[in-house]
Amino acid sequence: MNEKKLLSTIASQLEPFRESPFLFLVRARGMELVGIITKVLHKYDHSWGVMRLWARGVTVDGKKFEEPLDRKNKRTGELEDIIQMKNDFIVVTARSSSSLDDDDDENFQYFLNPHTVNEIKDRLDEIKEKNRIIRDLNNRLQAEIKKREHHQSEAEAYGSEAKSLREKVSNLLMRLSLAENRAEYYKNMLKERYTERLEEEGYLEEKMKGASKRGELLGKDSADIIVEAATKQAEAKKKLDEIGAGSFTEYATKTDVRKMKEEIINLLKNLTPAAEKESPGEEHGEP
Repeated sequence: MNEKKLLSTIASQLEPFRESPFLFLVRARGMELVGIITKVLHKYDHSWGVMRLWARGVTVDGKKFEEPLDRKNKRTGELEDIIQMKNDFIVVTARSSSSLDDDDDENFQYFLNPHTVNEIKDRLDEIKEKNRIIRDLNNRLQAEIKKREHHQSEAEAYGSEAKSLREKVSNLLMRLSLAENRAEYYKNMLKERYTERLEEEGYLEEKMKGASKRGELLGKDSADIIVEAATKQAEAKKKLDEIGAGSFTEYATKTDVRKMKEEIINLLKNLTPAAEKESPGEEHGEP
């Protein structure tokens, strides 16, 4: 039969089928189509002493079938309804095979009722939501761990750099201390040199003063010497007279003046070489 024609035929029969007492029988396991239920009837079960609900109809291959729409639950001792879903078109049974004597648990596949399904779906969604939150938190945790490892690596690098800088600072401080000690040494040495120079300048100044006096004496003529000698002789006589020891005459002769001049010159000549031989260190008591 042509598919379009078949589809048209089926579609045209859906509404009459929905209004008829016929129903499709479908097994819950695998949603297997068993056939068409032509009648639902009650039959008495002598072993249980109760009326049971049976489905009678035709299989998809044209054979007749009958099977109960309930189950003898051996564990609970009750008769259970195994219709999982029913509407105007189909009846879904929990029975997985057509064996009428097989009431074991393995021969039944149950659907959950809508309320239970919704509750389970809500629980599953809640679990998925928590799993998503856990996954997000785990991703954030891994990111924080990587960030911590990065910061730890940077801290270790900074620690090594700080240690190197501390060593450099310690080295610089040691070098600075050595430089300060060296500067103090040079400062003390400079003071010593400056003191020695001042001593040498003082010695030279004193020597120049002595030379100046000798030059003045050598540059005087006989008249100046006579006048100066006479003045000093008068002063000496006066001093001697004051202490009662005056024995010189009031006036000196020319011979006396000449002798005095010669003696003074000889005395200065004798003093000059001795003074030149003295060193500044010896004059000031240096070793």
